[in-house]
Amino acid sequence: MKKLYFVLVAVFALLAGCSSEKGDSPEDGVEGTFRLHSFLQDGMVIQQNQPFRLWGKASAANVKITAKASWADREYTCKAGADGTWVLEIPVTAAPSDNAPQSIVVSTPLQKTALRDLLIGEVWLLGGQSNMAFAMGQVLNASAEISAADYPNIRFYTVQPSNTADPIFDWERDMPAPYGQWYSTSPATAGAQSAVGYYFGRMLHQELGVPVGLVNTSNGGATAQAYTPLEALEGDSRLNTAFVDPYKANPNMNVLVRPAELYNSMVHPLLPLSVRGVAWYQGEGNWDNYPIYPLLMKTLINAWRRNFASSEMPFYYVQIAPWGFDGDTSSQDWFYTQSVHIGYAYQREAQSLTREQVSHSGMAVTMDVGDPDDIHPTNKRPVGERLARLALNQTYGRSDVRCLGPRYNSLKVENGVVKLLFDHAEGLKTNDGQAPRYFYVASAAGQPHRFYPATAEIHGSEVWLTCPDVVKASTAAADIAVRYAFLLYPTTNLENGTGLPAEPFRTDDWSTDISYVY
Repeated sequence: MKKLYFVLVAVFALLAGCSSEKGDSPEDGVEGTFRLHSFLQDGMVIQQNQPFRLWGKASAANVKITAKASWADREYTCKAGADGTWVLEIPVTAAPSDNAPQSIVVSTPLQKTALRDLLIGEVWLLGGQSNMAFAMGQVLNASAEISAADYPNIRFYTVQPSNTADPIFDWERDMPAPYGQWYSTSPATAGAQSAVGYYFGRMLHQELGVPVGLVNTSNGGATAQAYTPLEALEGDSRLNTAFVDPYKANPNMNVLVRPAELYNSMVHPLLPLSVRGVAWYQGEGNWDNYPIYPLLMKTLINAWRRNFASSEMPFYYVQIAPWGFDGDTSSQDWFYTQSVHIGYAYQREAQSLTREQVSHSGMAVTMDVGDPDDIHPTNKRPVGERLARLALNQTYGRSDVRCLGPRYNSLKVENGVVKLLFDHAEGLKTNDGQAPRYFYVASAAGQPHRFYPATAEIHGSEVWLTCPDVVKASTAAADIAVRYAFLLYPTTNLENGTGLPAEPFRTDDWSTDISYVY
């Protein structure tokens, strides 16, 4: 109950007494001072066409707080609650055509504080683990990329990684740079910025023509359960058994897997904030939980939407890239391994299932831009831009911006040729001019199931496979299974005319007695 109380207090419980219409200001309160939440700073970006909430702590209960925004024609007031916590809501218009900076003056009879250089635009929350935290200073061609990063209307804020057993209202300490401060993107600051976030925000900024604010809550090595509110995990018997009960039995487990602790310290303090949506890059930390991962992510997303009071908040995420688990990636035996690590491939499948179970969500595929020898591939531009494509198409209604790569639809077999049909396959091609790689065919009869490499050819929006070891002239579609890139670290080359890669897939539901012939 304590956690739920904090959620309600931090967001809406104390909106009682906050004015929303002219003439509805609360009765005079007591005199006192106030403190703005530390996130509210000069230089921040405010979400357009959604309420902007100021929040913080007052010196006493019933302190009356007044705010006047430069874009509003009246003052808004509220009174602090019994514990001094207050939330004050101000309507926000569309971003001005000239993107002019705005200001807000917050005051009581004893204190006046101004927030300046505020931009109205689009605000997105960034979340996940190290591939989202991965900074611009580490990307491919970092020096040139940073030198070109001169976008004063792209602002970013990074939360310092931390964990707490209970939800917190505000960070109790000053965060060291580059954390805890709003920055304008420039060659002097971009090096510390999330690379995926930067490329995501840059494309939105260029396409929409409005300021973009990026709030980074990522934490290297994090699991999804660590970002899920405890009451949401406890509310599902499977998740409670999988994640909460083990923690109760071993409270000294690694902080990155402790349920709810990253949510409590890195996300919960931001709940009053209006955001357009979430861009998420996580999954590596849960590869061995793949059977339950779709349920876990559905629970996380629904809990965030509920607690941010945004029931249809878009949630776009990245499918984990090829990676060889620090093994010998030149070894055929390792490439085709079906050891426990093959759970990495099943985790990608689990991520695609999340998209099917959660509305207003989408997945960016990265099978073509991974690095088998590095869990942190440095080519982050395609990743961020693919997330931006999802947002532009599905959130901002830009139907001209293609956002999906080829996705398996169905197959048929004709005269010994397996013909694969794909959705979103306009202009189907390979990125290197070679034949499509990593298609395999197995007979559905008998065990073990042995997959043979297939020769693949592109015919319009279809891929035709020949595999004489398995598919004969008389073979029916029901007699075979096809897998594409369903391995640890296949770097793929099949894409559509937009340059978006085909998704890995399998047509079977086998989980054991699988091998590859090579």
